[in-house]
Amino acid sequence: MTQADRVLSTPPLNTPIDTNRRRFLTVAAGASVASVGILAAAAAMPAAVTDSSACAIDPAFALIAVHRAAEIAHREVIDAQDEAEDKYGIHSDEAWEAADRCGAMGDEVNAICWKLATTPPTALAGVAAVLRFANEVEDAGLEWPDTDTIGSEGWHY
Repeated sequence: MTQADRVLSTPPLNTPIDTNRRRFLTVAAGASVASVGILAAAAAMPAAVTDSSACAIDPAFALIAVHRAAEIAHREVIDAQDEAEDKYGIHSDEAWEAADRCGAMGDEVNAICWKLATTPPTALAGVAAVLRFANEVEDAGLEWPDTDTIGSEGWHY
């Protein structure tokens, strides 16, 4: 029987290794696994919780916190307007001043909304947080910035 003088199925041992391709594939695989983990963690995190390290990474978290605070302040101004109208009458100077404060606060909330809607998140966790927040806003019956669609027909669903 003749004996083979070489093996055709294995490459020669002196073939250079493509380290750039291997490094790229390793980094891509690692980034993919990390991004899935971050997205899963962000989706599991309660909406009221904001991680300070995430805020430093992604402006979306800070804008969501600012929007939540502005909405609370806006509700307080609306309550003050209602009280002024009840106490002094709808056409009183106090009621008009309260209405002006309410309108100004509404404009501020809308400006924050637009900043949030137009600031691209820098991490997948930020994307998940913005989408979750937009859903919360519309699930509460409010309109996410001027989309003409409320609820599950919105762009973020």
